Amino acid sequence: MKRFSICHFITELQPSGAERCVYELALRLDKRRFDIHVAALRTGAVAGWLEDKGIDVVVLNVRNRFDLPALFRFVKFLRDREVHLLHTHLFHADLVGRIAATLAGVPHLVHTVHVAERRFRPWQYVWARIASKWCERIICVSKAVRDHHASRTRLPSNMYQVIYNGIDTNQYRPDSQSRERFREKLRIKKDELLISFVGRLDYQKNPQMFLQAVEVTRKRHGNIKVVIAGDGPEARAVERFVREGNNAQWITWLGFTDEIPALLNASDIFVLPSRWEGFGLSAAEAMATEVPVIATKVPGLTELIIDGKTGLIIEPEDVDALILAMEKLINDEAMRKSLGSAARQRVQEEFSIEANIAAHEQLYEDILRER
Repeated sequence: MKRFSICHFITELQPSGAERCVYELALRLDKRRFDIHVAALRTGAVAGWLEDKGIDVVVLNVRNRFDLPALFRFVKFLRDREVHLLHTHLFHADLVGRIAATLAGVPHLVHTVHVAERRFRPWQYVWARIASKWCERIICVSKAVRDHHASRTRLPSNMYQVIYNGIDTNQYRPDSQSRERFREKLRIKKDELLISFVGRLDYQKNPQMFLQAVEVTRKRHGNIKVVIAGDGPEARAVERFVREGNNAQWITWLGFTDEIPALLNASDIFVLPSRWEGFGLSAAEAMATEVPVIATKVPGLTELIIDGKTGLIIEPEDVDALILAMEKLINDEAMRKSLGSAARQRVQEEFSIEANIAAHEQLYEDILRER
């Protein structure tokens, strides 16, 4: 059996959704069939995680958009590893990656689009169309992402393939002992409900809406605690909120933490009020842990969550709707259990990590054996 050299190339390696997807692919792809490498324009904690697992990693530490020495270091890296297929993730890595792959003579390239971008970024779609001759497949993490991207690039449908993000349902699962330990660590009483938010603290995820809603909900229901896990541009605003008045008595900001499975187990309700998404990885992880999810009606999340069956869907930017949804779950333990149980079953059936890895392996094999 021939072993192919695959390189995953991403903009940075901070612990966020796309970076975690690269981490899972690098670790789980069949090493008998694929020799795996990871490269990034900028570093982050995920680089250390990969190196600890024995994955070959290079960080280019790009200084600016005209850093030609970094480009040529990457070209050398691709040549030295005799890479057969370069898999790029996120726009800036894709921009550099297609140029480097051409210079290095890498015969195959695929790209993953991780989000249905709602900000004004027309150049990204212009680039995707112009450079389509250097890319054999565009992988999208949901049908919504595919439709969004294709409508703007006008590329043919056979350029696209949907591969849903995958969840490790062995890692993300209900665990009563983990729940008790983490709740004790956070000093949460047995009669208190924990509402959690996990995600990058930036405009897309809308943590400000979450804070507005839980502040009102806390005043109406004194038996709740709130935990936010994540970091990002809006971290200072979150920190200021926690420090105001006596807020620190009922809300905790953990920053970045690698204890997400334990936090989700400790949680009774999970909220993701995003303005846009690609898939909603943290929501899927909560679902796998049997935590009822409240999320916004945006592409990606509506493919993941069936409203009223595996979670609750509200309109984006609607703080009052979020408050009502949280109060509905606070007051109805049976609904929390029913939604949580159905949510885990849906993730197991539709969004498993095993299905994700198998689909990537099949795609690589199909492309690499075409010529």
